[in-house]
Amino acid sequence: MSETWIIILSIGYFLATLSLIAALIFLIVVAIELRRGINAFKEFLNATKLRLDPALLEAEKVIQGVKSSVDDVNEVTERVRELSKTVEKLIIIISELINTVDKVKNSITLRSSALKTAVTVAANVFLENLKKGGK
Repeated sequence: MSETWIIILSIGYFLATLSLIAALIFLIVVAIELRRGINAFKEFLNATKLRLDPALLEAEKVIQGVKSSVDDVNEVTERVRELSKTVEKLIIIISELINTVDKVKNSITLRSSALKTAVTVAANVFLENLKKGGK
């Protein structure tokens, strides 16, 4: 029986050694494949970077153009605000000028009416005096 155990243990040892060798070969193959995969991934990243760099530069230029356009729009908006304020002030000045012209016109109308009345009264008085003095 001890020879049977030695044979069984020898076969077990042999199978364990074969399993260990197979596991080592499998790990070596996995390590090589991982290295290949990592290198392929690095190449993919480099190729992607080479393709994306021009696109990123172009996007950056577009963003700068948009920013410049926004700055221009802001400047135009500010100028429109200033123009609006100037037009508002001009409207106030014109309104005051129209009010002044209306006041002057009313004053002239009032004075001419008063002058006309005064001339009429003076002419009537003069004619009355002529009639009294002529009799």
